[in-house]
Amino acid sequence: MEFDVIVPALNLRSEDGKLDLGATRRYAIRAAATWVDSFILSGSTTQGQAMSADDRAAVIDLWLEVTEPSRILACCWEAEDFVRAKDRSVTPMAAMRTTDQAHSLKFLRELPSGATIYSHPMFGGQLFDPVLARRASAQGVLPAGGKLAKVSASAIAEIRAAVGQDFRLWDGSSRDIVGSVRAGASGVVATPLSAFSENFPTPDVDSIQSAVDVVQADLDALPSRATRADELLRRAVEI
Repeated sequence: MEFDVIVPALNLRSEDGKLDLGATRRYAIRAAATWVDSFILSGSTTQGQAMSADDRAAVIDLWLEVTEPSRILACCWEAEDFVRAKDRSVTPMAAMRTTDQAHSLKFLRELPSGATIYSHPMFGGQLFDPVLARRASAQGVLPAGGKLAKVSASAIAEIRAAVGQDFRLWDGSSRDIVGSVRAGASGVVATPLSAFSENFPTPDVDSIQSAVDVVQADLDALPSRATRADELLRRAVEI
């Protein structure tokens, strides 16, 4: 079974809360040495939306020192982020914070060629659902792919039918990799792997799923998204 494994990269911080580029670079070196297909930079897992555009660009720059541009998905939260991504020849992943279908189609139409999207219900408004997928396909405004969070297997199948095989559809959950891929996903976003621990799994579905399940169980026991993110950071720093 072939599938993409995408992992959200963490941004490490100093005790005063500022971005620690040195520590983040050491973490990036460790991550880049793995077999993971792509890394999402400055995504919601690491509160990328709260960073400045300059800090997000600095994160891209340090990753470009340790891996190829083709492995980078740069989360874009504002217009300036797209400029920075283009200047660095990395793929933008546009956070979709649109209000309705019409707004979403306009948003998709204005994306740069080759861009991907990030759809999550926590942003409110419109998701990249089967209806929007069909309309985007009909109007010729499909992005190159996207991370779709909180999406069911049946919705994955419907979206795949609407977008065709070239669209890189990444399930935002890695809880059931085989189920996601069989439904039509190109791969999964495996957030539980983001600490890049010493016992990192081998690139086969059983090993990956086992590693994900162990960490996911620990994360599920925590009370909030923020505490889960803190736990991943703690694991990344301890290595």
